[in-house]
Amino acid sequence: MDGGMMWLGLLMMVVGLLVFAGIILLAVWAVTRLTSSERGRSSGTANSAEDPLVILQRRYARGEIGHDDYERIRSDLQGKG
Repeated sequence: MDGGMMWLGLLMMVVGLLVFAGIILLAVWAVTRLTSSERGRSSGTANSAEDPLVILQRRYARGEIGHDDYERIRSDLQGKG
């Protein structure tokens, strides 16, 4: 009978550790999820206030737009078109 109680105690200890580890993992996941969404919101605000010419230059440098589009949009932004 003592052997059965020992296994039951060991099983309860393992289950308790798994539950505790699950709670810790859930808390870590929640904190990282909240902080990453906050970081995304703050960078979105900063990007919306960015200079349009800088955005245009980045798009041209990445190859998203061609030279003709770059010149046309740049002249529109500078008020020459």
